[in-house]
Amino acid sequence: MLRFALKNMAVRRARMALVLLSIVVSASVGLLAYNVSMQVSEGIVSTAAYFDLIIGPAGSSTQLAMNTMFFVDEPLGTIPYEYVEEIGQSGLANEVVPVAMGDSFNAARVVGTTPALLSDKPLRAGEMFAEPLEAVVGAAVAERYGLAPGSSIVTSHGLSGAGAEHGATPLTVTGVLKKTGTAYDNQVFTSLETIWQVHGGGESHEEHEDHDHAEGEVCAILVRSKSFADYYRLSEYYGANAQLLCINPATVLRGVLEQVDLSTKIVYLLSGVILAMNILVISVITLLNMVDAKKEVALMRLIGIGMRRVALLYLLENGILGLLATALSFLLAHACLGLLGSFAAGMGIVLGAGKVYALEFAILAAVFVINIIPTTVCIFSMARKDGVSQ
Repeated sequence: MLRFALKNMAVRRARMALVLLSIVVSASVGLLAYNVSMQVSEGIVSTAAYFDLIIGPAGSSTQLAMNTMFFVDEPLGTIPYEYVEEIGQSGLANEVVPVAMGDSFNAARVVGTTPALLSDKPLRAGEMFAEPLEAVVGAAVAERYGLAPGSSIVTSHGLSGAGAEHGATPLTVTGVLKKTGTAYDNQVFTSLETIWQVHGGGESHEEHEDHDHAEGEVCAILVRSKSFADYYRLSEYYGANAQLLCINPATVLRGVLEQVDLSTKIVYLLSGVILAMNILVISVITLLNMVDAKKEVALMRLIGIGMRRVALLYLLENGILGLLATALSFLLAHACLGLLGSFAAGMGIVLGAGKVYALEFAILAAVFVINIIPTTVCIFSMARKDGVSQ
């Protein structure tokens, strides 16, 4: 029966290929939309969970959150480092982490900060930066450029990687982060002193130590307050400064997630429309196949083959087609995730091609069922007529 089904499918290979293509396109689009939305949502939620307050220059709340949490977009500007010291001495915060940007290493941004920013990011190799001109690189950066502890990198001015090189102040890689599945995989991390030293014309460590840190500038300050009351006091005090912007990253990123959810719903709607059109195509092609097969069915009935076996034959054909289509849809969706990975990384989003969600299999099961419905209906109709004629 299986051999006969495969032979029948080969005879009608053009129509079968059209059905296969229709199913694969609609199913893979749906799978891709769901997987991307889940990975983006999980990445945003996990990134925004640690710090409850970000302080930066006045401007866009979304831009400040995306720049400090995902290292995308341009920084809003700079604020004096003295705010970092002030908040640290206030007794209202458990963690105060400054962030400074302005340079890049090829496609990776150089983030000036303190080791506290990476406290929950374990190292795969080497050790954390401790001195100026030392750096820790994300897993994707290390893999892309073949970096390891001891490697030397030359950064460039600006965030595009096309600016003037800081050849006089190369950085030494002291450590490589483990893969985190977040935007941290695509960055280079170093100390604030490194950023100031590089932008100060390459002065030595000893020369730089003569300067007060308050003379430096940072792009933003990440704060983890001790309590909600302390968070409220900090945000109220610094929010009253017209030169500063205070945001709660979870609140801002929740708004971003709502936009992502809306976009995802639109994609789901389009996927549903495509799937509905494909059901129509599948139904028409199935009907044509069954019309063409009338003589074949009549011949099988003439030689004594029961309608049940005839029905089994055509259901087997569609079952094979459905299994092949769902497998190809799954592979295509995750292949697209792999191709989108490098593009998404430029926006601070890490997409894992190997990340699979249970609901994906439910989607594929639904697509498989939808695929065999037209054949089942046609077979049932033929069986009823066959019964009446007898």
